[in-house]
Amino acid sequence: MSTDMQNNDRHTVARALELVRQSEDGAYGVLLEHGTMELGFYKPDGRDPQQPHTRDEIYVVQSGTGYFVCGDERKPFEPGEALFVPAGAVHRFEDFSENFAAWVIFYGPDGGERQTTS
Repeated sequence: MSTDMQNNDRHTVARALELVRQSEDGAYGVLLEHGTMELGFYKPDGRDPQQPHTRDEIYVVQSGTGYFVCGDERKPFEPGEALFVPAGAVHRFEDFSENFAAWVIFYGPDGGERQTTS
């Protein structure tokens, strides 16, 4: 982790977009890592090529609209919406607007956290 990520306590959209532009894939930038948690920002261009991830994740839609596919479900999304994806689940964003962007929070162990019963 870079010193910049450790010392920058302002995780703004402007900073997130700067890190996305500097990233290898031009779609995902990491703002903060702490323990198992990673805070990132996702702004795909035109299509979402994601593959299943090894850890649980939460997306918080910053801007834009479209459809979110997780497993066999396809639902619309809008700004301010939080979307949970369990580790290993096939998921992607489809038919999203040009301004679509989302905060991403990865957390927990590989394989995801144990589901609790209520």
